[in-house]
Amino acid sequence: MLYPLFGSPRLPKIEKSEPRNLRLSGTSMQFAVPPFCIEWGRQRDWPDTFDIYDSSAFCKTEERTAFLKCFESRWDIKGLPVWKTELGWIEFSITVFKLSETGSAFNLRKFESDLLDQYARLYGPMGTFNKHSFETFLDWSAQLINGNLWISYHGRKHSVSDTSYQLVWETPITDEHFISVTFSYQNYKEKKTVHYAVEKFAQKIMTATHLDLSPSAQEQKSAAEKQWPNQKYSEHMEPLRWIRPKKDFISVEEYFSDDGK
Repeated sequence: MLYPLFGSPRLPKIEKSEPRNLRLSGTSMQFAVPPFCIEWGRQRDWPDTFDIYDSSAFCKTEERTAFLKCFESRWDIKGLPVWKTELGWIEFSITVFKLSETGSAFNLRKFESDLLDQYARLYGPMGTFNKHSFETFLDWSAQLINGNLWISYHGRKHSVSDTSYQLVWETPITDEHFISVTFSYQNYKEKKTVHYAVEKFAQKIMTATHLDLSPSAQEQKSAAEKQWPNQKYSEHMEPLRWIRPKKDFISVEEYFSDDGK
């Protein structure tokens, strides 16, 4: 049984997780997640090997940092089984982003600045997704997980019809790449218990995640530590907030122009 029989909210059992190993040009990432389980759709057959130095493998637009999706899965969040209620869903994704070739992502201040610029290009006044309210860098912290230092933060997006949330962990894996682990979810009834359950679920998956840098990436990281000694991530990052007024009416054109945003 993938879901516990009793309790609410009910998320897939962590002990049912299936191990996976991503190979990213010498860097490897071991993680484990429960089987795909949502009312609609099915699990894509994802490869386990990616060439992160192949620029043609990355999706790129002028507004977005080039990215390579490496894995994605989804799960329903269930309520009491007797009522067969659905409380929301979670989308889990692992993505490699390619930054500009100038500077090093192992320069922690540059990495923070790159993240800020990326969100501004997407959600700022001139951004691609600037029609709805968006907040990020909430609850910013640095977390040491199995020998690797990750930054973690929360996000929130308000659209015309709903609110969605993000739990994010990110860390550099070369001078010009970083990896992002994201748990995006919806909480249909805005229950506090759902927020707590999703965060606990995500933390358990991250705690069991291992990242081993390639020899060349380890050399890049060591060189950066010598060039910028004793660097630490910011203890506090001011949240980014773009709050737009809610509309009581939205045209058909506006509705469909927001599709996927």
